[in-house]
Amino acid sequence: MRILLAPHGTRGDVQPMLALADALADRGHIVRFVAPANFVPWIDARGFAARSNGIDVEELFRTVGADIQSFRWQADYLSRVLTPQLFDSVAAASADVDLIVGAGVQVAGASIAEWRDLPYCNVGFCPCVVPSCEAPPPLVKTQTLPKWVNGLLWQVGRPVTNLLLRGPINTARKRLALEPLDSVMAHLLDHTLMVAADRDLAPIGEDAPPGTVQTDAWIDRAPVVLDSHIESFLRLDPPPIYIGFGSMVARDLAALASDAIVAARALGRSVIVAGGWSGLDRHLRDGEDICVVDAVPHNLLLPRVAVAVHHGGAGTTTAAARAGVPQVVLPHILDQFYWAHRVEVLGLGPAGLPVEVVNADVLTDRISIALTDPWVRNAAAAFAPGIAARNGVQAAVDNLEKLRAEF
Repeated sequence: MRILLAPHGTRGDVQPMLALADALADRGHIVRFVAPANFVPWIDARGFAARSNGIDVEELFRTVGADIQSFRWQADYLSRVLTPQLFDSVAAASADVDLIVGAGVQVAGASIAEWRDLPYCNVGFCPCVVPSCEAPPPLVKTQTLPKWVNGLLWQVGRPVTNLLLRGPINTARKRLALEPLDSVMAHLLDHTLMVAADRDLAPIGEDAPPGTVQTDAWIDRAPVVLDSHIESFLRLDPPPIYIGFGSMVARDLAALASDAIVAARALGRSVIVAGGWSGLDRHLRDGEDICVVDAVPHNLLLPRVAVAVHHGGAGTTTAAARAGVPQVVLPHILDQFYWAHRVEVLGLGPAGLPVEVVNADVLTDRISIALTDPWVRNAAAAFAPGIAARNGVQAAVDNLEKLRAEF
């Protein structure tokens, strides 16, 4: 098969698709990508043909006036910029393929597959993208609502989704001579929805729509090494605390990282700080008890730290759970509140706190719990072997081969 992988979003949307691409290539399939501009060199370096979709997500997040935590900004950007750009780029990249697989905020893939008369699979990395009574829609921060309220919110969300996306999607579909959509949600759910999340860490609801399959998380096995400076820092006793906020770029992240360092020092711990898209590595300096890096492979680092303090992205949460390290989750947006809740429910860390209410004293308390509470430490250690033994990429390839065969 010739397969187009079309992720759009942050590293957490692209790296699992690289894991999938490796597995597909191992089965003899030909894989190419259309992806955000800032990830194209990385994908090329992994040996896959990649075309830019015309959007540099990292640059966008850092642009003055961009507010990824604002629904108004999200709505304006989705309708005015993202939807037409994705339609144009996926249409151009999809000639001569047999299957399209979208991931992240990929609003064009299903329509382009319809236009090309191809099977389409949409990928989510969190069960909260699946309409279900088990979890509210991603825009809802509260995760402890009654199941019937979660179901109602999904119903209410349908007209909101239409209001946000139906106009720009139908405008783009008209250019392709496709019929206009009545319901965006129904259109998206009319295709296979594959949830690449661990079955125990993040199970899908029993009431998930037909066509929804769960494969376990897709773990990237590309060979990586730790920098010698990090290696030496990890040999310190006691082990350091990890602080990283991935692709988050909120203006107060430097202050948040500083608060986390104050908290770690109050507890007698050194810290490793990952700069990420916020560029924390440009605001902080190495010291006797601080190691500042740009990015670091989680699978090698996290098993050797005492606690992981992070934003609650799907990839980081899964990596920490696989490493058996207690987690302190400070969610910013969307599915991060789901992951924070799951960490708390499973006992893998203390209750998460929205990033805007955090200070040094609060972090000291949370990190102390993660460091010293035997229930948390035992739960994290006991959970790790099961999840660490699983990788959903082979199941994903099986499902995609079946999808094409039955189309």
